[in-house]
Amino acid sequence: MKKAGLYIHIPFCKVKCVYCDFYSITKKEDQIPIFTECLLKEIDNYKHYAGKWKFDTIFFGGGTPSLLPAKYLEQILQKLHDTFDTSNIQEITLEANPGEAPLQHLKDIRNLGVNRLSMGFQSFNNKILQQLGRLHKSKDCLMTFKNARKAGFDNINTDMIFNIPGLSSNEWKKDLHTITDLDPEHISAYSLTVEPETKLFNLVKNKKVLMPIEDIDIEQFLATEEILSNNGYNHYEISNYCKETKECKHNLHYWKLSPYLSFGPSAHSYDLKKRWWNVRSLDDYITSISLNKNPIQDSELLSREDNYNEIILNGLRLSNGINRELLKEYQDIINNKSLEKINKKWDCISITDKNIKLTNKGFLFVDEITQELFI
Repeated sequence: MKKAGLYIHIPFCKVKCVYCDFYSITKKEDQIPIFTECLLKEIDNYKHYAGKWKFDTIFFGGGTPSLLPAKYLEQILQKLHDTFDTSNIQEITLEANPGEAPLQHLKDIRNLGVNRLSMGFQSFNNKILQQLGRLHKSKDCLMTFKNARKAGFDNINTDMIFNIPGLSSNEWKKDLHTITDLDPEHISAYSLTVEPETKLFNLVKNKKVLMPIEDIDIEQFLATEEILSNNGYNHYEISNYCKETKECKHNLHYWKLSPYLSFGPSAHSYDLKKRWWNVRSLDDYITSISLNKNPIQDSELLSREDNYNEIILNGLRLSNGINRELLKEYQDIINNKSLEKINKKWDCISITDKNIKLTNKGFLFVDEITQELFI
């Protein structure tokens, strides 16, 4: 039976960060009770999937899932356990913001069975944090991390961002040394990208913010690779590093194209044959479920070409690359001859009988190489 993941989207946030394009809403915490009630109903509508896959991960993303009081998290987890076979669950992740998850709340979360905490640090530079629209300060990162350890979390991820306007490479290296001193099990280090319909997009468009030149982005990416690798972290995905065996199992479902069911507004699901996604509005989500309607906004059946492109898109992000077994039925599209031609141009693809993967240099050009392999 194929392994699968469960994802819960919690849309509530204290403030909307300037760069964030995930669906979230502010100043609506009073709707948490009705949201939870609707979420439980939506989960119940998927009980026909119960015996189809072996669910081994649960991920609470957002938004800011740690804003949910423990009693609502408990109701959601209990509904998942009652609806699906969760006897094989290995990892339950919950995202939290520094300064918004006090020690007792973290203890309550840990006691519910959540065994992995993902914290959005982003930076240890207070000026940069303010620029990104974050509410917390550097000291809040350190305190929340300390409290997470006290609460019993021995699997912690910290999100960090580089390529930020005004962030020098020396300041970024300082951030990296600070995070490695904390010694989390997992570090996600993302290059800041300008996404449509974000505050950052409008600031850049109106020339109020100037993004760093590409050379700085590359320099900071390479510094990340060097410093984290030298501190015992395995660079297993283009933006993710971990201590031994501490990969994010849930995200590996996405990158390895395993199925997953997702619940909540804007949540996306995948069953190997099609994708579908919910309405991107809390009000519409609540209205649909209250009227016993499906909150799905749209869906798409995946063609042979779609499946091939997804193998390329997701597989090249992983340090282990793409298993050649997955490409056996696409020999008319991709073969050693076509791969060698592309490698001759880029000189950063490792090709063996077992896999196709990018070198560290190749990670810098993953988007361009992916486009060349697409159909």
